[in-house]
Amino acid sequence: MAPPMAAESLGRPPFTIDDLAGELRWPADAADVGLVETAGGIRSPLAVDGDCLDYCAALRPDLLVLVADGGLGTINAVRLNTEALAPLGVPTVVVLNRFDAGSDLHQRNLEWLGGRDRQRVVTVPGGDGELLDIVRG
Repeated sequence: MAPPMAAESLGRPPFTIDDLAGELRWPADAADVGLVETAGGIRSPLAVDGDCLDYCAALRPDLLVLVADGGLGTINAVRLNTEALAPLGVPTVVVLNRFDAGSDLHQRNLEWLGGRDRQRVVTVPGGDGELLDIVRG
C-alpha cells in the first residue's frame, strides 16, 4: 500500500513531499555517498501531494539509479521511467537486477538498452564494482 494510503487507513495525518524531504538527515561528518531508496515505481504515490518523482525532484540528487528486471517488459519499463526522470536533468544509470548472463533475453535487453537506447547500464550480479565506481563518481 502506498504510504499516503497507509496513513489514511491508519487514521494518521497526511504528509507532504516537503515533510519527507525535511525529515532527511545526513551524518554530521561529510558523507561520500548518500542513498535514498524509493519503492513502488517512479509514479507511485509517496505523499499526499506527490510521488517518487516529486521526491527525487525535491532532493536534487547528483545521480539516479533506476533498478529494472532483466526479462520481459524491461525495455518498456526503462523507457517509461527514464522519460519520466528526464526533466530532472540528472544522470541516470540503469541497473538490470538479477541479471542472468546465460539468458538470451537478458543479453538482448542489455544490448538494446546500452546500444540503441544509449542508456548507461550495469548488470547485477556481475557489475557491482562498476556500479560502485559510477556512484562514487
